[in-house]
Amino acid sequence: MTSDSHERARLSEYNRWLRVPSPSGVLMRWFLAERGMFFVNGPLLRLPDELNLTGAERVLDVGTGRGALLRLLDRQVSFERDPVGIDFSGPMLKLAAEDEARVGRPSVLVQATATRLPFVDGSFQLVLCGHLVKHLDDNGLRDFLDEVYRVLSPGGLALIWDFAPTGLRLLDAFNQLLIASHVTDPYMRTTAALMRFANAAGFPFVTDALLRPFLFPPIPRASILIGRPPEEA
Repeated sequence: MTSDSHERARLSEYNRWLRVPSPSGVLMRWFLAERGMFFVNGPLLRLPDELNLTGAERVLDVGTGRGALLRLLDRQVSFERDPVGIDFSGPMLKLAAEDEARVGRPSVLVQATATRLPFVDGSFQLVLCGHLVKHLDDNGLRDFLDEVYRVLSPGGLALIWDFAPTGLRLLDAFNQLLIASHVTDPYMRTTAALMRFANAAGFPFVTDALLRPFLFPPIPRASILIGRPPEEA
């Protein structure tokens, strides 16, 4: 299966999960709203302090879901330029737009895929991407990291996190079943594996982001912080 056909299959699967009423779909839609961020992405709420965000940064959230993380960060930092969120799912962006309509300063929402970001080179100082790379095979992950490198400005940073294996066969099989309620055969990678991909993509700065604890679902996360050099020849 090519990367394009793989993405189309994932999109169809994801949209079907969003549209068809199911306990897991209803629960996940709740967790993707602002009230669920503490449980799903709690460590990210410390980003303004940990990355010394000033508000001058232009931020891109890849796989933004309902856009809740961007809104919460903007509330803390007051970004000078509207943050941008992309998602490949039309139904998810519809939910995001409904949420945005209830706030005074919405984010910019764009439908696009992670492997073809519709932005000019060097557009962003910070790229966020959570719980998305499990959808990407190795070729897709390479394409995504190439795109992140391209859209980052010199000195820019990217933070990526997703579900990780534990190394325990039975526990990993159980965790795969939990995730597989909406993702068939998810790609669960360790932090070390993500770092190897980032190094291969040419990022000179690659480190373990050490994001924790994530409360829901109770599955370990791999997380990396990567960046472009401040100046390039």
